[in-house]
Amino acid sequence: MIELGRKTKGYEMDLSMLCHQFSLILKSGIHPVEGIPLLYEDTVNPKLKKALEFISNEVVHGSSLYLAFEAAKCFPSYMTTMIKVGEQTGMLEPVLEGLSRFYETQANIRRRIRSAVTYPLVLAIFMLGVIALISLEVIPLFIEMLTSLGGRVPDQVGLFIILGNTLKNGVLYVVAALVLLVIVVWLLTRLKKIRFIMDKIKVVNPFTGGIYKKVVTARFSGALSLTLKSGMTITEGFGLVSGVLDNDYVIRKIREAVNEVSSGKPFWEAIRDTGLFPALFVRLIKTGEKTGSLDAMMEKVSHTWQEEVDASLGRVVSFIEPACVTVLSLILAGVLLSVILPLISIMASIG
Repeated sequence: MIELGRKTKGYEMDLSMLCHQFSLILKSGIHPVEGIPLLYEDTVNPKLKKALEFISNEVVHGSSLYLAFEAAKCFPSYMTTMIKVGEQTGMLEPVLEGLSRFYETQANIRRRIRSAVTYPLVLAIFMLGVIALISLEVIPLFIEMLTSLGGRVPDQVGLFIILGNTLKNGVLYVVAALVLLVIVVWLLTRLKKIRFIMDKIKVVNPFTGGIYKKVVTARFSGALSLTLKSGMTITEGFGLVSGVLDNDYVIRKIREAVNEVSSGKPFWEAIRDTGLFPALFVRLIKTGEKTGSLDAMMEKVSHTWQEEVDASLGRVVSFIEPACVTVLSLILAGVLLSVILPLISIMASIG
């Protein structure tokens, strides 16, 4: 009903503040029916304000909090599913506090990535501008001077002649092809089979798969600890937890584990067989299951792996800027050499 752009600047901080304020309202004993109007009165973001007003009306008319947030259609699925878990387990307040910390961390990471990418991006744009200027203006000018004097165009200049002609005649076609490619990729991702394959790639690829598995571990253990604390069985908790994971491949693996647990297989063995979780996580689950403290163990594991995710993402972000600058510097050096040498050849021919 209401679209709140997820790429909007400050989106995560808005969500973090919303969850924090909502948790304070619940902690003070105010019912959501009375508390949500207080939230949208203090909200600055106009779209978020409208969404909260819609949620307030839905709750007043008897809707559950989860269904109201979901019907607003402007909140991440992770947030709405965690609200559902908190609402059904009676632990909405700690869930909202956890969501507040989560989105604050996301906002900080996004800000660091933006800062790390800005300089390499400016350098890349400058480099492309230099290449375009040389190909469209400088090289043709020297070639015109050379041919007017009866000279022969050096072979190594041919690449820039082709590049210049391509920029002049085919830039619109190139842009149209890129736009068409983006549209085709976007449409393919809407297909269930393609989305499943892409979700699997997120988990199994050797570059980011390790971090993604840590994210899955943190979300899975955090949500399941809430369901276990509320008195739900493992199989009952799985039904709520699967929505938190937001990955079709992971959800399928978890459902296979549920079936195995229902058939009498130990929980830790079923989790191990999914191949989604680190070996240490599996051993900790085995210990918690044997000692009867699985809910407390899952809570500790959730905090530990969330800290590990934050640290891993921090290392990746700190690596982005020097890596981009190094690669672009090497490319720029190669381009400059490929430009200077033909220019020297032309000038020598003119001389």
